Amino acid sequence: MMPSTPHGVDLDALLRIAAAQEVEGRVGVCRHPIRLTGRGLLVEAGTGRVLADTGDRQTITVRCRNRRAARCPACSTLYKLDAFHLIAAGLRDEPTEAAGGVPRPRVFVTVTAPSFGPVHLAPSRGGVLRPCHPAGAGCGRWHLPDDPLIGTPLESDGYDYPGQVLFNAHAGMLWARFTTEARRTLAAVAGLSRREAARQVRMAFAKVAEFQARGVVHFHAIVRLDGPDGLPTPPPTWATSDVLESSIRRAVPVVAVPMPAVVGGPVLRWGRQVDIQPLPAGDVVVARYVAKYATKTAEAVGVDLPPLFCRACRGDGLRPGDGLRLWCRVCSGTGRSPGVSLDQLPAHGRLLVETCWRLGGLPELRGLRLRRWAHQLGYRGHVTSKSLAYSTTFAALRGERRRWRLTRHAAAVGVDLTTDLLAVGDWRYTGQLGEDA
Repeated sequence: MMPSTPHGVDLDALLRIAAAQEVEGRVGVCRHPIRLTGRGLLVEAGTGRVLADTGDRQTITVRCRNRRAARCPACSTLYKLDAFHLIAAGLRDEPTEAAGGVPRPRVFVTVTAPSFGPVHLAPSRGGVLRPCHPAGAGCGRWHLPDDPLIGTPLESDGYDYPGQVLFNAHAGMLWARFTTEARRTLAAVAGLSRREAARQVRMAFAKVAEFQARGVVHFHAIVRLDGPDGLPTPPPTWATSDVLESSIRRAVPVVAVPMPAVVGGPVLRWGRQVDIQPLPAGDVVVARYVAKYATKTAEAVGVDLPPLFCRACRGDGLRPGDGLRLWCRVCSGTGRSPGVSLDQLPAHGRLLVETCWRLGGLPELRGLRLRRWAHQLGYRGHVTSKSLAYSTTFAALRGERRRWRLTRHAAAVGVDLTTDLLAVGDWRYTGQLGEDA
């Protein structure tokens, strides 16, 4: 339960609102604010009485709320703060008497992608320099952390670009199958049937996708065991951190996603590197570590692009018309959005984008929408996601700030702060400042 004042005010919510206001003041203005034109009303919910009216049509600007740091540092910092609160909310629970004073099991898991070919190596963990593939036919150099060669293939001709793109496209499916298999394995480790295990314990998680320097995603996740009713209830005594870790280690190598024959019919699996660390009760440091990846995408590979596909034809280059398939007039049949160029991309990033585009044109892979997500190197999932029972939501966190702003409006018009208010608006999008920046 979240602490509250005698008047029912949620102290945790006030702390989150204060942190958001401090962040907004520190990071400055939005780089690409959205321009809206219209009219707004402040209405008393119980009676419908209009308390404030903006009057005739006026133009206002609102934040773009872009989570990408490369696009808008101010809005992405606010998104990162929300991601921290979302993840930390699932870590701030105290050991309960019902569980014998033992904190509920939770671990920090990192699952990686397999190898698609040898790449230039970065310094090892901790920043210690190491030779790049000294035993084989590698370059043998000692790459500094900012070396642009890090993550690029030693030999582009032998690198499995289609395999890496398809892994990115199926990473979300791999994770979904992993969570299903982990729940099955948990029941097997406990010596219970799946149905009985589901009656006693629930597995919850929050994860963030990170792009490695080679342009492939891996996942950082907090995985937690709860009682059958979620976070308010403790798990059974047999559900320990060791049982959870064992279940995850057994589930990871089992998960596989078959590929169509048109791309050689490979089976996609997780990589061999799996890191699992237990998390102590109340420790939210890992939430800061994970949240920092929530505002990053393919920039790690030097790819910072808007969507490439033409919205008029959805990347096909054709448009329907009178029963005929005609060339799209917007993109002249190319399927690409006019004005988007790949000339400034590094060679490795450009090959990944072009591979996405080529594979996206195959009818057998149309369902993957690779052209729609070519700017994300094929990855089409959410960067930050969680299971339903893990914690709060982004919508709830933004709703706290929205309600706080309404109370400020209530104070400005002399209305009791406990009055239930509604903000009613009729706004139309009229442009975005800095669109050409």
